[in-house]
Amino acid sequence: MAERQIDIVIFGAGIAGLWALHRFKAMGYDALLLESESIGGGQTIASQGIIHSGLKYAFAGKINKLAQSISAMPDLWRAALRGEGDVNLSAARYNAESQYLMIPGGLMGSLVKLVTKQALGNNVHEVKPDDWPEKIKSSGFKGTVVFMDEPVLDVPSVIRALAEPYKDSIRSIDTPDDPFGFLERHGIEARHVIFTGAASNAKIAALKPQHAKGLEMQHRPLLMGLFKPAPYRLYAHLVGTSDKPVATITTHETSEGELVWYLGGAVAERKKEAPAEQVFEAARKGFVKYMPQVDLSNVQWATVPIDRVEGKSISEGWMPDTPTIHSIGNVHYCWPTKLTFAPLLTDRLLEKLDIKPSDTQTDFSFLPEADYTQTPWDEAQWTKSS
Repeated sequence: MAERQIDIVIFGAGIAGLWALHRFKAMGYDALLLESESIGGGQTIASQGIIHSGLKYAFAGKINKLAQSISAMPDLWRAALRGEGDVNLSAARYNAESQYLMIPGGLMGSLVKLVTKQALGNNVHEVKPDDWPEKIKSSGFKGTVVFMDEPVLDVPSVIRALAEPYKDSIRSIDTPDDPFGFLERHGIEARHVIFTGAASNAKIAALKPQHAKGLEMQHRPLLMGLFKPAPYRLYAHLVGTSDKPVATITTHETSEGELVWYLGGAVAERKKEAPAEQVFEAARKGFVKYMPQVDLSNVQWATVPIDRVEGKSISEGWMPDTPTIHSIGNVHYCWPTKLTFAPLLTDRLLEKLDIKPSDTQTDFSFLPEADYTQTPWDEAQWTKSS
């Protein structure tokens, strides 16, 4: 008989594991979260913090299961930020409560009609030029600006808000390639085991051949761009003609107080091993077209490679409609798909739990503590690009 019998053990302290732990602990489950590197690392800290509502998929003409699944997420997250949800995120912060779509002249027509008619009930409207934010007016942008009611969160504060109340139950694992052996060596027996590491799921499932059967993943790597000092705070999508914005811009602050623009969208859609200059050049072209008055002559650039891993989608090159869970008995391999979907993933896991909360709390102090991750902009290798 195991020395320590608990309800649930979770591997991986990214957004999926942290949200699940917070929810489970609040419900009275005796749960342990194990992390091999740092709390909130990997895909979570590399996120831009956007809580999508499905609007950008409406622009891509994809009013489908994905758009419908994701449409309720901003309201759910806002409730959590008010301390009114199943998870208490009242200690977390917004970077911005809304964003803008910047659509160049000639692209409006069908795009705005699509958005205003099929925007899934979100507060979306065209902004009159006189009411544009001064930063957009001064950028030299020519086209249409659309207000989009999608918040952008400060991800480090979200990580801490989820982790701090239950920090004693978040511990470090020194053998990530042998998770089952780790539990056995420490006398831990869990009634349910959950893996949320995304990229590591296939490797772990292969340790038990019956677990690997039917498990499918897809890789959609990114090479995100960064530059500093950013001229001002901006949260915007530079809309192009494809299903990806030319660039998605979010603003962050280094530990030394410098503003950084973090660039996703089409500029980042490339192999993570690609030359950094490809990202810089794509970003420069985008700014010349959309925001020609933004001065990039004295900025420093950096890139952030992301090994984005998800459950397999039925549509080639597209992400899954919902979070993905591959279950073998009481062992569950999970992919949240997007930061936005972390609450939905936990809901799906709760449907699979055939146990009631034990309302006990095991002392896990015999295991080493796990540290918080650093932000990409504080760890970046900055360069003065030619």
